[in-house]
Amino acid sequence: MRRSPLSPPSRGRSGPLLAGLVLLIGLLGLLVWLGLTYDPSEGPQTAAVDLPLPARAAGPTEAGPTEAPAPQVPIETANVPAQDTSESPAPIPAPVETAHPPQAPSAPTGQAPAVVAPQIASSPDALPTAPDPALVERSGGGLLPVVGADGRKPWKVYARPFDANNPRPRIAIIISGLGQSAAVTEAAIQTLPGSVTLAFNPYGQRLEYWAARARAAGHEVLVMVPMEPVNYPANDPGPQTLLTTLSAPENRERLNWSLARFPGYVGVLSLAGSNYTTAPESLRPTLDEIRARGLMFVDMRTSLRSSAFRIAGDIGVPRAFNNRVIDIQASKDEIDRKLDDLVKIATTSGFAVGVGQPYPATVERVLAFVRSAEERGLAIAPVSAIADHQKE
Repeated sequence: MRRSPLSPPSRGRSGPLLAGLVLLIGLLGLLVWLGLTYDPSEGPQTAAVDLPLPARAAGPTEAGPTEAPAPQVPIETANVPAQDTSESPAPIPAPVETAHPPQAPSAPTGQAPAVVAPQIASSPDALPTAPDPALVERSGGGLLPVVGADGRKPWKVYARPFDANNPRPRIAIIISGLGQSAAVTEAAIQTLPGSVTLAFNPYGQRLEYWAARARAAGHEVLVMVPMEPVNYPANDPGPQTLLTTLSAPENRERLNWSLARFPGYVGVLSLAGSNYTTAPESLRPTLDEIRARGLMFVDMRTSLRSSAFRIAGDIGVPRAFNNRVIDIQASKDEIDRKLDDLVKIATTSGFAVGVGQPYPATVERVLAFVRSAEERGLAIAPVSAIADHQKE
């Protein structure tokens, strides 16, 4: 059958021709585009392609501000358990073996040590900034207290004022073991009245700062000196412990390590010491050094056989001794009973000293006791106001 000239071409013959025509047009278009975009100075080009980008880490504006790392504070001690950083006070751990802190650079011979006191906001009860430049000398480990050229002694200069004519029975409360926990130390300084004496453990950290802060709040301060207990070394107060097996110069070096930890204290509170304070041949040179530096000595009296109070009196060291540890059992009722014991002792003899640690219960009961003292006819005194008044 003959096809009409006007009939469409057969699909089988026209399909390949049409596809070839389209391909030819595409190739021509590509050649034209390459001719327009080719730059011989840049070498061969690659067509740009939209590839998926790697996921981007969220920045501060996408996931909230990032927390900055905590500043690294120089550590003054080694092998110390992690300190309490909670908001509420916690018990202070027993002293543990520690390393020497960094030594302060020595000043040129004959040059007065440069003293830069921490800038601390003070209360109306604030004590003068310490140290007095005339009452310190530079040592390899820091500043040591000395009697001034005019005869002034640190234990009097740094004392909290107290009316010596006050006829009321005097009770000194000492909170010991401070400086090992920032939260505990801050709570004791800010919660307790300035009439309460604060004692700092020499193995603590930032002691110069904390002592300055305590004085700015009106507290008289002591430095604790570790001394050999009867069960040493099973009970070890640390590497700077004064020992009966050491020579007098060796113990003097250890004593001065503790004394150089911070300035502004009125004297020394013995830490442990149930064996050392019963060994006069070891104890006397230590008390001689304390006397020569114009300090007072407070005996924790961890042994009833302690000879510290007697020897201190014999050689002219201002002295006091602890009558009661008020929180051997840190319950409110037991603490109150020990505080009542102090009242009985002071009412009978005129003077009493109690020592506790900064447990929350202790701080709470001492605060209540101090607030009630006036209406009970008592005077809460700094420990310097008890010096040389107690009788064995």
